[in-house]
Amino acid sequence: MTNPLLATAPDRHASVHASAGTGKTWLLVTRMLRLLLAGAAPESILAVTFTRKAVAEMLQRLNERLALLASGSDSEVDAILRTMGEEPDAALRERARRLYEGLLFAPHPLRATTFHAFCQEILQRFPVEAEIPPGFDLLESEAELIDEAWDALYAEATQTPDGHCARALEALFDGCGGLGNTRQALNSFLQQRIDWSAFTQDQTNALAYAEARTRALFAIDTDSDPELEFFSSARTAMLGDYAALLGKHTAKTFQEHAATLVTGLDASAAITERFARITGALLTGKGEPRSLKASKALEASLGSTGSARLLELHETLCTDLLDTRDRLARQAALALNLAWHRAGQGLLEHYQRIKREQRVLDFADLEWNAYRLLNGSEQAHWVQYKLDARIDHFLIDEFQDTNPTQWRLLLPLLQELAAGAPERPRSVFLVGDAKQSIYRFRRADARLLDAASDWLESELHAERFSLEASRRSAPAIIDAVNRAFSAGPLAEILPDFPTHSTHRQELWGQVELLPPLPDQISEQLIATSERSGLRNPLLEPRPYPGDDLHVCEGRMIAQRICALIDAGTLIEPAEHARPLRYGDILILLRNRTHATAYEQALREAGIPYLGAARGTLLDSLEVRDLEALLNTLSAPHNDLALAQVLRSPLFAARDEDLITLARTTGTTWMERLLDCGPYYPRGKPWSGTCRYTICSTASITRAMCSNASSPPRHRR
Repeated sequence: MTNPLLATAPDRHASVHASAGTGKTWLLVTRMLRLLLAGAAPESILAVTFTRKAVAEMLQRLNERLALLASGSDSEVDAILRTMGEEPDAALRERARRLYEGLLFAPHPLRATTFHAFCQEILQRFPVEAEIPPGFDLLESEAELIDEAWDALYAEATQTPDGHCARALEALFDGCGGLGNTRQALNSFLQQRIDWSAFTQDQTNALAYAEARTRALFAIDTDSDPELEFFSSARTAMLGDYAALLGKHTAKTFQEHAATLVTGLDASAAITERFARITGALLTGKGEPRSLKASKALEASLGSTGSARLLELHETLCTDLLDTRDRLARQAALALNLAWHRAGQGLLEHYQRIKREQRVLDFADLEWNAYRLLNGSEQAHWVQYKLDARIDHFLIDEFQDTNPTQWRLLLPLLQELAAGAPERPRSVFLVGDAKQSIYRFRRADARLLDAASDWLESELHAERFSLEASRRSAPAIIDAVNRAFSAGPLAEILPDFPTHSTHRQELWGQVELLPPLPDQISEQLIATSERSGLRNPLLEPRPYPGDDLHVCEGRMIAQRICALIDAGTLIEPAEHARPLRYGDILILLRNRTHATAYEQALREAGIPYLGAARGTLLDSLEVRDLEALLNTLSAPHNDLALAQVLRSPLFAARDEDLITLARTTGTTWMERLLDCGPYYPRGKPWSGTCRYTICSTASITRAMCSNASSPPRHRR
């Protein structure tokens, strides 16, 4: 296997395909250190990744290693240099010691940034060339402006109910099944606005161009009426013959279908109704042709000639009917797509207008405008030249999460770098892992990692390196990964999957498959999902079989965790073995949708855990109760906040207490509360101490008395 340290050589272009835990971030930081050791100016190094957290981690690791080089002994510095692939000597050791200070006091620091921050920097330097407002602000959250755009779209449709926008929205309401699905469909249009801009780029009329391309794709004439054309004179005669032959058969179903066909041939009925009747007679509920085969009973009723004619008509009519249904489906799909394009374009125009008025750009605008500036503008070569003058060494992390727009805006910079003077030290280093691509919702395409590696190999003679040896996983985990990706559906997704290994052969590990649910639990879930009859929503919550399933799985996981803990399972190498602790266990979920079900199972088992929920502390009941208490103290007239405080565990008021307050006269609930207490009439100062459980209106009054000279103490 090729030594991965070769990828960190300052004079080498390299792409690294590194699996999780193989040290790709260490390799990236090592590359940066070796560039600095080779004399590269800090400002000439640009490292790009996808999240601010990744940027912070990258800089933290760089500073930690620089600090070790600055403060370590000669032997320690030499050891660090050797791990980086450098052969230490006195001069190199001295340069390594000075790196930290040099980086701290550099006029222009080394740049580690996110893709969006990089785009923002470019646009801030060249706003006129990019045709955007100078001094624009970055829109961190889009929700509020999207709501404004929706309001503007509704207003436009209301003002011109016969206009294109109103008709498009109406078509989407019908085709998508209501307002909620329509909003979801058009919000997806906004999310894919870069794709729309790329699709309609350089077109004077974007909507007309998109509609023409869509019509060509569906290859269907929207002005034709397939249902009317189905009832041609020749086909009507065929349907009549078919109905007559069916009617000669004595079977009840044949008689019923024949009668249905006769009603479908009634020219006085509406075309849509006639077509539905013909469909019901010829096709099953799943839209498949009804089974009709030659049989002795059929020949006995119709004769051999009549039976053959019936089967021939059945096959021909079913084929024609399916073809007509297909044409109808394509017409409906085309109409729905055209409506989606028109309404989506209208929503996008309102959204873009609102942003222009407020002089803000969102993250998609940063990518798209930077792409246009570097590829399509008249000043593209000038901007590329100015940027190229500042960048000598380009490092890109997590390249598997790159989307096509990001790759296309990077490509001109790489081309400038490839065309630079040979005497100027330049380099490109990118690292990624196709298996770790997680930003599909942001248009990330893992295939771009191979495409970029191929481009670097052909244009810059770069080398491709692979890292498959994990530095943190036990052999049991790696073996499970190899088996999963070497056979079955995953093998089709990654056909060139290399066998992984691990440096930690001494680690204890175990992989267990979650057993199937017990039969009685499965039957219970099925019975719950197939329940008949009405449910009283006031007394019984709506059943969610999926949640029940995940709760059951969570309980099985909790039972297994308890068994491992109770058995004193030993982990770590044999000489340092210790019992398994709760903190050693990590439960991985595909997404957070059902995380609460698993957390519920852990709580039931008494297992301490750190939840996967983010930003939910302020939404917890305890914090909301405290917030209501503060609202009550600052605004005593807030009756709803007071009611929430009284029902919270702070005061544990009963329903009867709140009913009493509701029936008491008074302007606000606070005034009613003060009047309910027999011990503290308003205006009388507090002079005692509450030392018993608060459970009645009177005791609540004592605790909440706003006229107390010193607040009462209470305990539940």
